[in-house]
Parts: sequence; structure tokens; C-alpha cells
Amino acid sequence: MTATTKSTLRTYVPLMIKIAVSLGLIAYLLFIQIENVGDIRRAVSQADPYLLFVAFSLNVIGYLMCSWRWQILLRAQQFAAPLIELIRAYTIGIFFNSFLPGVMSGDLMRALDISDRVPSYTRSFLILFVERLTGMFGLLLLAIIAMPLIGWEVVSETGIGWILLAVAGILCTLTAIFLSGQMRAVASRMSCLRGLGWMKGIVEKINETSMLFAARMRVIYGCIGISVIFQANVVLHYWLIGESLGIDLPLAVYFAIIPVSLFLMMIPASVNGIGIREQAFIFLFGQFGLAAELAVSLAWIAFAMVLLQAVVGGIVFALRRKRSKHAAVRL
Repeated sequence: MTATTKSTLRTYVPLMIKIAVSLGLIAYLLFIQIENVGDIRRAVSQADPYLLFVAFSLNVIGYLMCSWRWQILLRAQQFAAPLIELIRAYTIGIFFNSFLPGVMSGDLMRALDISDRVPSYTRSFLILFVERLTGMFGLLLLAIIAMPLIGWEVVSETGIGWILLAVAGILCTLTAIFLSGQMRAVASRMSCLRGLGWMKGIVEKINETSMLFAARMRVIYGCIGISVIFQANVVLHYWLIGESLGIDLPLAVYFAIIPVSLFLMMIPASVNGIGIREQAFIFLFGQFGLAAELAVSLAWIAFAMVLLQAVVGGIVFALRRKRSKHAAVRL
């Protein structure tokens, strides 16, 4: 087997597995779990268009908050970038995340789109990594706050508490490793080993980024606060979709279920969470008596809005004008 063949297999075999998982879960949904698929179509067709418009409009607020959070983290690393450019890059990232395989494709395009602002791809990716971490911490905090609102019995029966505990462990471990001085020292020593000299430049950028963030923890905490507000906006987005479908559940239920569902959708076992999203909604909302047809309708309308955002991002990408190269602006 040639090196090219091996590389091709490494690229496409995981994607084919994800496609198979998504198709399998959707087939199970349509042929086993749903008695009448037409009920989904009727529920979607009868959704209140005004509430759907308001739900979709909340995405604009989300763009602004996420782009502002990104700008704050860039400033903490002494890079300057106009907010409008970051909004554009963020929108383009959604397009590539939705239509290209690989969870990092959107982040790659975001890094490329502001490459004249942050000339080091290593540092740009690390800033995006920290941005994602603050977003997930915000989601985690929102879920923890909401758990008492739905009752500890439901939390115990659904396993929500264990899921959040596992997520908290992973996030805290990643943060501790990235920001620790010990990690920086180990990385520096490794780059000096024979045969690993090519890593020296990358390690220096990792250490520089880590030190600047570690010295500016107030910025990190502030971005987590922004993330909590952003994730609350996401929950409201789902609640409005549910209201448009006539789903009679308290807002507190959405605050408990949506964060857990979003964490489950991050599991890289399917394409864009297809299949996992539907199963999570059926199981979690089912604990509150919601019919599977309505749970799937909620999931599919929300996903359709994501795809619509992605189309907008594709248009922005196609129409954008390439800025002239100039030196990155340092604060």
C-alpha cells in the first residue's frame, strides 16, 4: 500500500464511518421510533413563522457576541482586528464547518481569513482553541445552574449529571495543561531533543500564547461570562422554535436539556451531529412527555437554520474582497 493510498484512507475512512453512523441513526429514527413520518412534516408546516423569524434573528446577536469574545482574546495576545472582519470570518467558518468534513475546517478558514492580522497560524489556532474552551465553560455553567430547576430526580434518571461531570473534567484538564508553567517547561525541553528541532518555533509560539493568557486570567473569566450570555441566547433560540411548534414546556427545561444536547452533538461520531441530535432530543425531551415527532421537528428546524446560516457564510465567502497584505497590528 502506497503512502498516498494510506493518506487517502486516513482522510476518507473516518468520514465514511460518520456518514454510516448518521444514516443508521436516521434510519432507526424513521423506521422504528416514529410511527408516522407525516406527523413531522405537519408539525413543521404548522410552525409559527413569526416566532421562527425571531428565533433565527437571535443568531445575529450570537454572531456579535462570539466575534466580540474572539476580539477580546486577540487583544489579550496583543493583536488588533476590527469587529466587522471577525464577524465576516466567523460567518465563513460556519459555512466550512457545515459543508466540509473535519471539525477544524471552520477554524482553519477563520485563521486564514485574518492571517494578515495574526500572521502565525499556530497562535491563531491557539486563540481559537481558548475561544472554544471559554464557550464550552459557559455552556457547562449554564447547564449546572439549570439542573436544580428541572429536579434532581430527572437529572439522575437521564444521566445529565454524569455527562456534565465528564465534560467538566475534560475542560478543566485541558485548561490546566495549556496554562500551566510545567507544560511550557516540558514542551521547551522536548523541542531541544535531537530530531525535534523543527518543533522549536512552534513550541515558542505555544509558550508565548500560554504565558500571555495565564497572565490575563481576568480576560478568560470575562470571556466565560460572555459565553454564558451567548449560550443563554442559544437556549432562547431553541425555546422560540419550540413555542412556534406549540411545545408546552417551561423555559427551564430548555436550559437543562439544550446544553447537554449540544455537548452530545460535539461527539465526533457522526456528520454535523446528524442522528445524535435527534436521538438526544427524543430521549431528553421525552423525559418530560414530549412526543418523538415534535422532538425531531424541533431538532430539524434548528438544524435547517444552521444550514441557512452556512449558506449566508458561503455567500459572504464568495463575495469577500481579498485585503492587501500588511504587517499585523500589535497592541
